[in-house]
Amino acid sequence: MQLMGWSEDEISYELSNDYSIRKAGSEEWGVYCSIYYNIQYIGFFREDGFNSAQKNAFWIYKGESKIGGVRMSPNRIYHLFVIPPFNDTFVVLKLLKKLLIYWSDRTEPIKTFEVLPDQVHLFARAGFWPDEFRCRWMQRPTDHFEVEWNEEFRIESPQIEEDGKGVKRFILEDQIAECSYASFAGSLEATRRKQFSYEDFIPSEEPNYTNEALLTASTLVYDRKSGQLIANCLLGLQGDYAAVYSIGVMPGYRGKGIATLMLKRGLSLLKDKYPFLRLYVMEGNDAESVYINLGFVPGVQEIQSMYIPAMD
Repeated sequence: MQLMGWSEDEISYELSNDYSIRKAGSEEWGVYCSIYYNIQYIGFFREDGFNSAQKNAFWIYKGESKIGGVRMSPNRIYHLFVIPPFNDTFVVLKLLKKLLIYWSDRTEPIKTFEVLPDQVHLFARAGFWPDEFRCRWMQRPTDHFEVEWNEEFRIESPQIEEDGKGVKRFILEDQIAECSYASFAGSLEATRRKQFSYEDFIPSEEPNYTNEALLTASTLVYDRKSGQLIANCLLGLQGDYAAVYSIGVMPGYRGKGIATLMLKRGLSLLKDKYPFLRLYVMEGNDAESVYINLGFVPGVQEIQSMYIPAMD
């Protein structure tokens, strides 16, 4: 059997004489994924559903029987699930991997993301290497807090401007980058995000994933005496929901409760606009205790990614 190359327009692909994958409509596929993927994970994200903007969703067939689903495209595979009573997930994954390798640019790694505990061994058996970073989503309801700032600090919300070509940027992106670089450079969190130089901290993408409510609830904290930006908390969209894109406090200003105040401010200003606020945190992150003390509840721990290494 000859494997077919990747095409956005192709409806179905043969995996073997017995198995195939066929393009799926996002709404029905999302219903099945929300039932069969991982009940703990789905429970945490139950408000989202999996049908809002699903791309490259496929049904998995054995003969003419629908036995599962997956999202995949060159160099990417995720949200793999099977439908009981079928349970031979490893056989299916091996066939999907074979097709994926045929599709993919092998000078780049083939990745699967946010791998949940019940699938770590499955992907490892199929030859995927685990990332060293373990992460999890956390969330709590938005709520009103009395937020009182020390007089030594001045509080602002970031602003966005758009150039003549439709490109959006933070008006104070240089100050935000300098603050974030001083807050994170050399940390495990920066390593996880592959942020190693000052340029890596320039907030180039956030303006495309925010809105007026989230901008207002984002926080820039200035030292009144020096005029320096010493902390920032940028909020953006995760799907249709509010999430902390980044939060950082410069080393010399830590221990003053600034991160807690920025989060309380965001939670208060988003009350009645978004039901909850989410953030993504690496296991062992020093700020995790701050989030827990504020009532953020952790979801299922994930390996951030697993991958088949690129070929030289």
